Amino acid sequence: MKKLILTSLSVLILTAGAASAQSDAGAAVGGTAGGVSGAVAGGLIFGPIGAVIGGFTGAVLGATVVSDASVEYARLHPTEPVVIEGNIDAGYVVPDTVELHVIEGDPDHAYFYTNDRVYFVELKGRTVVYSPGTVVAVK
Repeated sequence: MKKLILTSLSVLILTAGAASAQSDAGAAVGGTAGGVSGAVAGGLIFGPIGAVIGGFTGAVLGATVVSDASVEYARLHPTEPVVIEGNIDAGYVVPDTVELHVIEGDPDHAYFYTNDRVYFVELKGRTVVYSPGTVVAVK
């Protein structure tokens, strides 16, 4: 029971920290900050396994800079997946040969699909800013 209470408390703390990272002007670094703070908090409370889980949770939650409406738009408007060699992480600059698809109602971001994932890109610098993971596209 004590572990359940501590787990619930740590999730609340991590969520609050990630939410504040999302509202900052520097949201582009939210994933890194969220991952680091999540790993530290998880490590302090639950040891090495907590650090891994906290880091992952903080990175996913802290990295959200794209609205839910934009994610839903990409899900409802799937595109042909492109082939990109190597890993794609936040900050990855998308080559000009990859077609980016604009998001209705979001003038700052576009998206593309690859490796069964959707990636959101900041149009200004063609840099990947977010991927919610595997999104089930509507066909």
